[in-house]
Amino acid sequence: MAQNTLLGSAAIPLRLVFVMWLVFLMDALYQFNLALLGIVPRTLGGIFGILFAPMLHGNFLHLLSNTFPLLFLGTMLFYFYGRIGQTVFLRSYFWTNLCVWLFARPANHIGASGIVYGLAFFLIFFGIFRRDFMSLLISIITVLMYGGVFYGILPTDPSISWEAHFAGALVGFYTAVDFRNKRRVG
Repeated sequence: MAQNTLLGSAAIPLRLVFVMWLVFLMDALYQFNLALLGIVPRTLGGIFGILFAPMLHGNFLHLLSNTFPLLFLGTMLFYFYGRIGQTVFLRSYFWTNLCVWLFARPANHIGASGIVYGLAFFLIFFGIFRRDFMSLLISIITVLMYGGVFYGILPTDPSISWEAHFAGALVGFYTAVDFRNKRRVG
């Protein structure tokens, strides 16, 4: 599905962000304690978190810190790389969370930052690998706006799932390598 308008390109990121906010508000209002649906590595119950974890956030700041990057990076992805955008987005979502379930420390991992890291690393490295003007420009813009992602893959705070950041970075990098020679991406 090629989105040739800015609004069309924002459709998938907007839907995900809408669901994230809806889940957060419902959880806050009705005290469902939905965080229990997060990724708990290598447990049968925790496997459901592969699907649900990106929609769950610990607090308002956590939600906000994922909202704007998802909207910006996701819209850029679909606007400039519409032909491969869905594949990149789905890999960033599912492969990242599967890696967290397989390899992360035993904890409850929630949030959409793994997707954010997957998108950011894809946009950065795809431009480097492709070396065409527009892809390099997108890469530079992504580094200027979200260059801190390189620091975020390090284990600096035990309350932050650096494993999701690292997994997203690996998935984004791998996907950039995988698509680097694809002729038509936009």
